[in-house]
Amino acid sequence: MGIFTYLALTVSMATMYAGGAFTNDWDKPFDYRCPLSQTISYIYSEHNNFFEDRKWEFYCRSVGETADCEQSGYVNQFDQLLHYVCPRDKFITGIASYHDNHYEDRRFQFQCCRATGRNLTGCFMTGDANTWDQKLTFMVPVGMVINGAYSTHNNYYEDRIWRFQICYV
Repeated sequence: MGIFTYLALTVSMATMYAGGAFTNDWDKPFDYRCPLSQTISYIYSEHNNFFEDRKWEFYCRSVGETADCEQSGYVNQFDQLLHYVCPRDKFITGIASYHDNHYEDRRFQFQCCRATGRNLTGCFMTGDANTWDQKLTFMVPVGMVINGAYSTHNNYYEDRIWRFQICYV
């Protein structure tokens, strides 16, 4: 696939996904989990300066049989760095979060599963998936999964910038 075809596909998919249903409303918790044998393949989020919060939207795709799923505890404190990597060849299949109006921030949990009979290879951290107060659009390349998340919070913007660790499966 040529770069222009890829870019056109990415833009059209981002437009299509942006019109979908959000998992949460402003200041509300969410607990999103992909169906069995699927992994998160697309993340979309919008920030609102009045609520100082983000709405989240997720899509999943098949990854083969999954097993040994486990839920992390909360992996960050309010206003602090978030750096989480799934253990033992696992990848993110669910995300849960709640918002606190005092901190104007969220805490996050992740559900991680492994693909039966398959290992993760070639993991790397992406660049920033968003900028302060702007939309986050992240599409996981086919044949890859999200294995980890990294996020920093800024009290001036009351927002987080996100990066994701992705791996081949």
